[in-house]
Amino acid sequence: MHSFLAILPLHEPLLIFTVLMGVILLSPFLFRLFKIPDIATFIIAGVIIGPYGLNVLSRDSSIELLGTVGLLYILFVAGLELDPDKLKSSKKNSIIFGTFTFIVPFTLGFLVSRYLLQLDFNATLLVSIMFSTHTLVAYPIVRKLGVNKDDSVLMAIGGTIITDTLGLLILSFITQTYSETSVLLQIVKLLVPFGFYVVLIFYSYPKIAHWFFKYVKRDRPVHYLFLLLLVSFSSVLAEAIGIEAIIGAFIAGLALNRSIPKNSLLMQHVDLVGNILFIPIFLIGIGMLINTRVLFSGSYLWYISSILITAAFAGKWLAAYFSQKILGFSIIQRNLLFGLTNSRAAATIAIILIAYEREMVSIAIFNSTILLILVTCIAAAFITEKYGKKIALSSETNLINSYKDRILVPIANPATAGNLVILANSMQNSLSTEPVYILNIVNDDEGTRDNLLKIRKGLEESVSEFNHLNENLKVITRVDLNTSSGILRAAKEYMVTDIVFGWSDYSTRSQRIFGSIFDHLTSGLQTLFAVKIKAIITEFKKVSVYVPDKLVFEPSFSSIIMHISRLPIEEVEIEFKAGDNDSLGKIKAILPKRNKQKISYLISDMELTKVNPEILNVLFILRKQSIAYNPVHNTNTKKAIAANPDGEFIIIVPGFE
Repeated sequence: MHSFLAILPLHEPLLIFTVLMGVILLSPFLFRLFKIPDIATFIIAGVIIGPYGLNVLSRDSSIELLGTVGLLYILFVAGLELDPDKLKSSKKNSIIFGTFTFIVPFTLGFLVSRYLLQLDFNATLLVSIMFSTHTLVAYPIVRKLGVNKDDSVLMAIGGTIITDTLGLLILSFITQTYSETSVLLQIVKLLVPFGFYVVLIFYSYPKIAHWFFKYVKRDRPVHYLFLLLLVSFSSVLAEAIGIEAIIGAFIAGLALNRSIPKNSLLMQHVDLVGNILFIPIFLIGIGMLINTRVLFSGSYLWYISSILITAAFAGKWLAAYFSQKILGFSIIQRNLLFGLTNSRAAATIAIILIAYEREMVSIAIFNSTILLILVTCIAAAFITEKYGKKIALSSETNLINSYKDRILVPIANPATAGNLVILANSMQNSLSTEPVYILNIVNDDEGTRDNLLKIRKGLEESVSEFNHLNENLKVITRVDLNTSSGILRAAKEYMVTDIVFGWSDYSTRSQRIFGSIFDHLTSGLQTLFAVKIKAIITEFKKVSVYVPDKLVFEPSFSSIIMHISRLPIEEVEIEFKAGDNDSLGKIKAILPKRNKQKISYLISDMELTKVNPEILNVLFILRKQSIAYNPVHNTNTKKAIAANPDGEFIIIVPGFE
């Protein structure tokens, strides 16, 4: 044991890389048990393996390099994912909120830093800027809840651009004038080159990207490397004129915003590499900076932390409060706005790093800021989810389903594809010009080419049996090491809204640990139809649909009801069971009237009894971040399935698209 500790920290490059990959892979699994967001997970992991924890790794030049790239990557992706058209519609609101969410926290931070923490003037300005900035860590939550078009969300996005840009620009002024006597001269020297720089990037980058993507078509990885080069060049150029590199990365993202389609393969590469390498290593590196000995050295650190955290929460809440009073938003919208803009991450880390490296703040303030990042990110997730659901519940717009159906059917065995193909084809809107996609995933091995040809031929022969469906079906095959990942990638590529697949309640030990294909598919956004039917689907006499509470507020609700109404059993009864009349009324409003289809509506306590083999039961499993999520409902559904192993089921997981 002593000899092992003697070799720590590790210096062998291969061992360092192995440890980093292991931490990135395993830490989300471990910390997810405590429901800790990934951004906090990697920081905590960095604390544990860093020089002030177990001392497994030191923060050497390799980690600093990848961490720097990770920080630039965060700001680049933020600029890349903004929707300029949505921002234009809420320009006035964004300007008002952006002004408040910068000035109010900045002022509060200035008073706290100057008079409570007794910092000097330059350090006070830096900490004040840190208070004013924020990162939209919780934005994926509102997107999944289907409220990302709400005025409060659009205002949060616009306000983020304003406050972070102002903060980072003032940061550049401070770092440049730190040793200068003439502030006015320095501002002029900075603003003029910065104006030319912004014009250059916004004018040249879209044209360069258009030319490159047009004439370099065959080598897709080169497109990704090209993007990295543009980001790096923009960041280097920003530093050359006295602007922080992270501003250069953000401006590069904004300039390329319209050049990269959001659903493109290139955007998938950007997400993949950033999320599995650059950003996690950046966050791990931040955790490695935290001196755990200082954390437990006395009450002074906790005194500083309590002041910073309280002031940080108060500043963003007051900004949301003042904006609500002026613009006339509801209290729920105000709280959602506060939740979205309360989290600190990228810009905050950049600012405190600069202040710490220039010895403008103490290690205690630095560690307190890292603790601030952890607390605000976790709080933002909970607040955003709570009030995002309330906005979704108070809105009727989710009943309107405007997207086109695109249905994917993964097939493992062509011989058993009949029910799935018939079901998927019947669910498709008769007016739709979209085909039903039949997919098979082939493992990548020596016989891949032969397997592809064999499976594709088998699928096409099986599909050809459905002569009247032939023109509506499209067979696609994919090579992938993981079946569920291959399905999700194909679904994203073809912009699929619904996935219909065969399902069994059998799971191996490894599936219980890492999740079955069913569990992995729930990480996507599509509506899932897991089919467990032994009989021929057209021969059922009755269908019972158990509608959970609040399902009507799910973004995919109306689509699901329409799909159920199109089941290939038109001359039998479909029985909708719900716990309240309101849900049944909204189902009636959506369903078309058909002469041959008998539909009944019952108030039910939702307790399943012994399943009749002649009845097809439609049940629901709800994602944790969905509006209708209820753990008791999910538990009861699983118990009902387990208690009726011979039952016939379609299990629906409502989607967010």
